[in-house]
Amino acid sequence: EELKPKVGMIFDDIGSVMEFYKTYAHNVGFGVRLGQQKVVDNVLQWKRFLCAKEGFRTKKGMIAIDPAKKRRKVKLTRCGCEAYIYVTRESDGKYRIASLTEYHNHPFVPPSQQHLIRSNRQVSERVKTTLYDCQRASIGTALAYRFLHVDAGGFEHVGCTKKDLQNHYGVLKNKIKNCDAQMLVDQFGRLKALNPAFFYEYEVDDVGTLVRLFWADASSRKIYGHFNDVVSFDSTYNTNQYEYIFAPFTGVNHHMQSVFFGAGFLLHETTDSYAWLFTAFLRAMGGIAPRLIITDECLRMKNAIGKILRNTAHRLCMWHIMEKVPGKVHPELKNDLAFYDRLKHCVWNSETPAEFEDRWKSFITEFKLEDHEWFAKKYMLRATWIPAYFMNIPLAGLLRTTSISESANSFFKRFICRRLTFVEFWLRFDTALKCQRQNELIADNTSQYTTTELLTSWDIERQARALFTHEIFELFQAQVLAARDECDVQEMANGEGIKIISISDQYKKIREVCYDTKTMTAKCNCKLFKSTGIICRHIIRVLRGAKINELPSSCVLKRWQKNCKRDIVLDGEGNVLEEKFIDQVDMAVKRKIAAVRNKLEDLIQNAKGSMEGIELLHTSLCNVELDLAQLVPDVACSTQENQESFIGSAIPKHVTILTPTDVNGRGTCSRIKGHRDGVKSGSGEKSRRPGIHQKVARKCNICKELVFHDAGTCSKKQTAQQ
Repeated sequence: EELKPKVGMIFDDIGSVMEFYKTYAHNVGFGVRLGQQKVVDNVLQWKRFLCAKEGFRTKKGMIAIDPAKKRRKVKLTRCGCEAYIYVTRESDGKYRIASLTEYHNHPFVPPSQQHLIRSNRQVSERVKTTLYDCQRASIGTALAYRFLHVDAGGFEHVGCTKKDLQNHYGVLKNKIKNCDAQMLVDQFGRLKALNPAFFYEYEVDDVGTLVRLFWADASSRKIYGHFNDVVSFDSTYNTNQYEYIFAPFTGVNHHMQSVFFGAGFLLHETTDSYAWLFTAFLRAMGGIAPRLIITDECLRMKNAIGKILRNTAHRLCMWHIMEKVPGKVHPELKNDLAFYDRLKHCVWNSETPAEFEDRWKSFITEFKLEDHEWFAKKYMLRATWIPAYFMNIPLAGLLRTTSISESANSFFKRFICRRLTFVEFWLRFDTALKCQRQNELIADNTSQYTTTELLTSWDIERQARALFTHEIFELFQAQVLAARDECDVQEMANGEGIKIISISDQYKKIREVCYDTKTMTAKCNCKLFKSTGIICRHIIRVLRGAKINELPSSCVLKRWQKNCKRDIVLDGEGNVLEEKFIDQVDMAVKRKIAAVRNKLEDLIQNAKGSMEGIELLHTSLCNVELDLAQLVPDVACSTQENQESFIGSAIPKHVTILTPTDVNGRGTCSRIKGHRDGVKSGSGEKSRRPGIHQKVARKCNICKELVFHDAGTCSKKQTAQQ
């Protein structure tokens, strides 16, 4: 009864009237809608508050203009209810209920459903914050709502429905739809203003459409200064909403982890586009080109690399070439395991070009592939993908496939999907990049402050443990064990300061190690150190035999050491590359906010066991709210201000950089299948099979035979049509 409105009730302002009537309506079980009002000189004179079911839907919305056209079915909510309150402004500026009608011509909503009343639903600031944080963490709206419901203790305590949440985020997406590319470039400009070491370049066409974009932050440029020997470039990753090609540059750090060097968006995959991207990459990295770059087989990419990266060895991904073999051979060879064993032995195990060529000729002759066009083309390109041709390129053994790019892509794919706009992509990508760098930081911490177990009493192993990261030390340790258990000295020849030692190992191959006694340098014809930077078992065996208990400096590659990132890195202009400047005040505020949230959660957990505790906590917080209002003025943020705070940049009024308008709305355009795509996780031992993705023979509707083509590609199609 105390909630009922009565004629003559006085309120300080119109907001109090609205709050009062909503509280009454929601407790009774009906919704509230704003009615007519009169404003004179920006002062509200009178206003009506109506029942949400007042009036009827217009006939315009009820009649279908074109019966053949599909129309969205809309549920009717109005039934002509006449309940209302009418308030007028008094001479003292307060508002009085002048008249009202309490009668409703419809049933009320029961208490269990009152949280679904439209006027009782609101996307609160807490819900908005959670939604935006979830979007940054690549958690969709539906999952964000599920989290809110669990966190609040029920759907009725969230304050809105999942549809409300989706509509709220949809409003933001619609607002940035036409200025998406402009906002991304503006965001890059803001980042460069904060840190001049942030690098970005872009190009637009004649009508202003963004066609090329590249960026690399200070951390990426600094990391490239330490690990710029080999680079994997992959343009087969997911496109975004506008079908731009996302092309990241990826490397290998001292923990054998993939690291991000920079990335680009290309609207068209042309030689000029790739050439522009590689040029921008070189400018960002101070003109330092990688020693080796590995890519997929693409003629346009190859031409661009030959034009821009002239001194960089270009390697094709072996795995993608070998993956195509099952689709290129006859059915009788397709399922022949011996065929694949011979091919793999020829490709992977040949150590010199001459050895590969002899094995290849024998393989081609044995399986009668002399006239096979595809194998002939791959043999002509042998110097671009066969490992034997890269044995003399330092660290070329680190990347024989684009697996490091696919590993990075697999990681980023957990954060990024095709439906994203540029702005959403950047928010999620930035989060993913921070996660990648956090993983590297954890690995740095583990290597620096923990130790691994020694498996021998050799001093050389103890020294390596102190120098190398854990991941590299494990590889080195395996070589030490092999040197101890599997290597035997067969012959030794002495020259002028040079010893040539023949070593046999478990592979029954005789390796020759040339050891210079003056400079204490050693070279082995297995070339493991040159290809991976980790000395082989044969050199370790020779050093052990020469009573040398420490690794010579020539055998310790700096890129594998724990402290390899301590050196200062300069950009092309000689400026020190520093990572993001830390605002100490901002950091202090964030630290305090985190502490307040944790303390408040602790208080809630302590108080929720008793009603008196909850009442005390609620009263205390209300008092804090009053004190805070006196200390800090309550300045309401507009919806756009909240959205711009989430995005990190202002929504522009004038747009000069556009996105394509002729976008094909097809399904997901994913990258080419990678190394691990054919193996189900947790499936135990992998079964032997010729190819990871095998085609299945099916009946062609043209030739009526079980073949590996369909009616669209059948050679008899034209004859059948005639």
